[in-house]
Amino acid sequence: MKAKIITPQERGSWNDFVAAAPYSPVLQSYEWGELKARFGWQPIRLALENEGKIVAAISILKREIPYLRHSLFYAPRGPVVNLFDRELTEDLLEAVEHEAEKQHALSLKIDPELPDIPAKQSENFALLNKLGFVKSLKQVQPRATFLLDLTPDSDALLKNFEPKTRYNIKLAQKKGVVVKEDVSEEGIKNFYDLYQETSVRDRFMIHPLKYYQAIRQIMFENGLGSNFIAYYNGQPVASVIVFNFGSRLWYMYGASGALHRNVMPNHLLHWQIIQWAKERNLKTYDLWGIPADPREGHPLFGVYRFKQGFNGNAVKFIGAYDFPYSPLFYHAVEWGALWWKNLNSLMRKGKIEDSLGE
Repeated sequence: MKAKIITPQERGSWNDFVAAAPYSPVLQSYEWGELKARFGWQPIRLALENEGKIVAAISILKREIPYLRHSLFYAPRGPVVNLFDRELTEDLLEAVEHEAEKQHALSLKIDPELPDIPAKQSENFALLNKLGFVKSLKQVQPRATFLLDLTPDSDALLKNFEPKTRYNIKLAQKKGVVVKEDVSEEGIKNFYDLYQETSVRDRFMIHPLKYYQAIRQIMFENGLGSNFIAYYNGQPVASVIVFNFGSRLWYMYGASGALHRNVMPNHLLHWQIIQWAKERNLKTYDLWGIPADPREGHPLFGVYRFKQGFNGNAVKFIGAYDFPYSPLFYHAVEWGALWWKNLNSLMRKGKIEDSLGE
């Protein structure tokens, strides 16, 4: 077994391996690392090879800690390995630890798609604990989602939606809402204008415009996503950015204006996106980001009810776990980062609770 750092020339073999994994995590794709490299992260793509073929992989995002001459490792939705293959997983983690020594990393954070369900809960928690991981104080990615099976034909899919969702799709069509795919600079600007309005209305923070422009340049231009806009009377009223990788589609960014919400553009947007996905033979639509424990009053409860209408399978994951390389230093930095994040949220949004709150 040989550990190696993947080079740009090996992008294709890396993506082929990650895309073929059971969950084909787009956040472990080569391009996602390139996107994050524009915004203060250093991607490190580490693979284990056997007879020249990748058998395990992890795309790490490295972030320097200001003034401390140390760093943090984060592998979003990684690693790409069967974690229950103890020997292979330990070999991969050993290779990561060697890299951590070179990079002065205090810890490795992961948030794999291991289910948090009664039948598997204790087994999955015990697995990570035996590997040396401890539960993170803060989530990075959503811990729960709806997964919609796209393999039935369109009529069957539509029939399986909740009645109100079907009604709203037809209402939007009747009212003359038009959905267009638009990956141009203007399309990104239209998305961002709506997204800014959404963020103010719903009190959440967003990236600057240049982040979504980079998505266009890195993800869209490599065939890993698209932007869709709903128009009413010729004006953009809602927009959605999706990513596709392997056999899966992800809905990560959604925006809508305050006007004309009564014509239900968001329902038609997703219906058209589903048709687009089926044309590309994608098998699963990951609707991304619902409360792990949905309840009225949760900041994402309205989003939860909207996504629930498509009648996908609700899935909850175990969340983020850390592997501390320097336990004492790690705990000090982890608590400090949590304090700073909460303070920043309080100052900017007037609240500490965020959309990932349980």
